[in-house]
Amino acid sequence: MRRLAVSLSFSFLVLLLAPPLSAETVTLPAVTSLPPGAAASPFFSDVRVFNTSYSSPVSVTAVYRCFIPQGCSAAGRSAAFSLSPRESRAFDDMILSVFNAPSTAGAVEFTSSGSDIRVTSRLYSTAPIPTVGMFIPGLKNSEAHSVSVLTSLANGAFRTNIGVYNGEDSAVVVTIKLFNGTVQLGSQVVSLGPRSGTQINRIFDAVGQGGLVTTNAYAVVETGSNDAEVFSYAAVIDNATTDPIFVTGAEDQRAPPSASPTVVELVGRQFRWSFNGGGSSFTMQVGQTYELRMRTLDVTHGFPGIPQLALEPAALAPGAAEIVRVVRPTSAQIGSYVFACDIECGSGHGFQGTINVASP
Repeated sequence: MRRLAVSLSFSFLVLLLAPPLSAETVTLPAVTSLPPGAAASPFFSDVRVFNTSYSSPVSVTAVYRCFIPQGCSAAGRSAAFSLSPRESRAFDDMILSVFNAPSTAGAVEFTSSGSDIRVTSRLYSTAPIPTVGMFIPGLKNSEAHSVSVLTSLANGAFRTNIGVYNGEDSAVVVTIKLFNGTVQLGSQVVSLGPRSGTQINRIFDAVGQGGLVTTNAYAVVETGSNDAEVFSYAAVIDNATTDPIFVTGAEDQRAPPSASPTVVELVGRQFRWSFNGGGSSFTMQVGQTYELRMRTLDVTHGFPGIPQLALEPAALAPGAAEIVRVVRPTSAQIGSYVFACDIECGSGHGFQGTINVASP
């Protein structure tokens, strides 16, 4: 009897000292409930959550991280539920039926304890009929990366949207660089708060390359450090059929420091252009990649573009994000290129700037 008591006491002690069951978080990076009239096209997310265990139930907490529209009141709404062994639970139009947040979009984090879960979803539009949709998987934390690549991007007969979700508790700055072959078309810089995200619709338009026709572009999504990891995705939509595909970001490697572009700031103000806070001219070296970041300090100004350098026009509006253009001059482009403000901005309108291209 004493041996049995000792054995039971030892077993109880082992249970007390055993580590708690680990919690797992799976993230759906793109979910929405947009009824007709709330957007150009209605969209909904039907979600499925599955318990992989053959013997143990699992408790799940789902948290809605709403970020469209910005600052929406539904951010942080949560729901808890349990799944029996091998049970799959259906949540049709989950953002409305569970979180009561119509006309919003964002991500959902599913945290479970006791056993692994799988999360899948279909994001689809009810117009035109028949419906079209794309499969969106739930992503484990290991699928968030500091540098990721999105391949199979297209434009022309297609359009591409790119999304990023920050599942960390600290803010992060993310740079999205768009490439066609080895040529960088442009970039977008976004700042994301904790547990928030964004989606850039028509990414080719956003970087000034809306007229480009391609089916083999890619984007590199990069945070400022290896410790900051984000989820990235792309939706590529056929303009004729509205048939979409969903691309998740695959882990990539950070470019060597020597391959980083030279950042050049171009600021328009009444009434002059200023490069990097200095004069109205700047010299670029053949073979070097430059990231031209443009903005205004006062009213709207117009950068007319420089076709010889493949620099597209841009309207620089007050309060808007920087407009980024990327250029890598060749020896055939050596020379001086004068440009002038092409949007009426006051009595000094038409002020000029110059980009020179020279041999290194």
